[in-house]
Amino acid sequence: MDTKLADLKLKPSLLNELNQLGYEVIEDLQHLSAAELLRIPGMGGHCYRKIAKALSRDPYPEMKKRS
Repeated sequence: MDTKLADLKLKPSLLNELNQLGYEVIEDLQHLSAAELLRIPGMGGHCYRKIAKALSRDPYPEMKKRS
């Protein structure tokens, strides 16, 4: 199933940037690391978490939970 980036309701400026970079569906972003995703202009934490959830990734894999 190909989830389109427009279906995630991202910011219009970020969606435009991703389309200009050639990313149309969420699977196009699968090969990018978290750092590479966050370096995309306009990518903020809220949009990053939406994309990470759609990719079935942990948004913050290096963070340890406090006890």
